[in-house]
Amino acid sequence: MVSHHYGTQTVNRGAVLPWMLVKHRESTRTASANKRGRLYLHRGIERTYTTDLLVEVYLNGLGQGLSR
Repeated sequence: MVSHHYGTQTVNRGAVLPWMLVKHRESTRTASANKRGRLYLHRGIERTYTTDLLVEVYLNGLGQGLSR
């Protein structure tokens, strides 16, 4: 879980930028690439992707996507 965030927001997969923190399968993952209709995510050495149209991103204090 991210220690300092201001909630989450469901956004279109295409709006997610690299290094944004995404909630996927009840854990926090970092977005790495968004190409070929897939959003690639990683957490440590574990890598995965999602083809879901809507994903949940963590927000910072300004209401923008939280990144590392």
